[in-house]
Amino acid sequence: MSDESLGGSEDVFDVSEIEELTGGPTAPIFRSDGERIPPESGVRAIKYDFTNPIALSDADLEKLKEMSERFVYYLAGHLSMFLSTEFDLQLENLSADLYKNFTGEVKAPACVSLFKIQELNGVCLLDVNSHLAVTVVDRLLGGKGSTMPEERGLTDIENALVDDFNSIVVEEWCRQWDEFMELHPTLIGRESSGRFLQTSPPDAMVLTLTMEASFGDVSGPIRIATPFYTIEPLVHKALASGSSSLAKEKSKPARWHESYDDITVPMSAEWDAFTMTVRDLVNLSVGDIVEMPLRLLSDTQLRIEGKTYFKGEIGKEGKRVAFRITETEVDTNNLTGKSHE
Repeated sequence: MSDESLGGSEDVFDVSEIEELTGGPTAPIFRSDGERIPPESGVRAIKYDFTNPIALSDADLEKLKEMSERFVYYLAGHLSMFLSTEFDLQLENLSADLYKNFTGEVKAPACVSLFKIQELNGVCLLDVNSHLAVTVVDRLLGGKGSTMPEERGLTDIENALVDDFNSIVVEEWCRQWDEFMELHPTLIGRESSGRFLQTSPPDAMVLTLTMEASFGDVSGPIRIATPFYTIEPLVHKALASGSSSLAKEKSKPARWHESYDDITVPMSAEWDAFTMTVRDLVNLSVGDIVEMPLRLLSDTQLRIEGKTYFKGEIGKEGKRVAFRITETEVDTNNLTGKSHE
């Protein structure tokens, strides 16, 4: 077939012209009046996915992720105190997705709490792994929280106990935005399946924060889904504050909670005195005297939870044993955020 049959040889396009028309690397940009903007102006076109209408770049999500990491750190400490045992949390991901995709990933039987923030529009969701929720209930009822529970829904009494756990999660999540707005959350309902969740349109965008929790022998995800139209005012304020604000937050010491004041920890004073054979050790009996050099008193190690934190001199002050710190093995201010005297 000849070129003329396709409309004439004058209509044949060059490869570079075809790239321009098809949105290639040199795709042109035009003003509303049809004037072409020259490439040297610095104006560039970016791809926009209309099925994912959220105005957040990867850099923006990374900044929000930094905030979320601090939230996860504080939440882990708060939940550990609430349950009186170690509760480990790790940030898995912070992403933007469609509401229908989030609800489709809710595994049944589910433990989903709906919460409303008084100062903002919309309803947010907290999805706690069902195994994790049952283990929390076991711990709150006096158990060890180290069983492998069956996969089942919660009773009304168990839901009421888990509500206390969920309230801590939601309140701590709101507290991370205190710099921009004081938020007051309220739990307003529960769901046991993602199929019945209709708090937002299916194609609405949500920011989903995913954490991996480890508690006893059980581990599982905890997810917080916030409609973008709900959190948008806070996101813009956080991003506008810039990275300097994030760096300033990182430099702050850990927050001291007054509830820490009454927590007791085991302490011991030890010496690196000498070595002896097993035979000599087993031959020791009540009343035997073991000689130790006097210099050991000024070379005492103070151990907390099995780790040496201080070195110093041990002695007596009145009827009490006293320890004078002369050397610090770790930066204790970074451990608690509270100075030691």
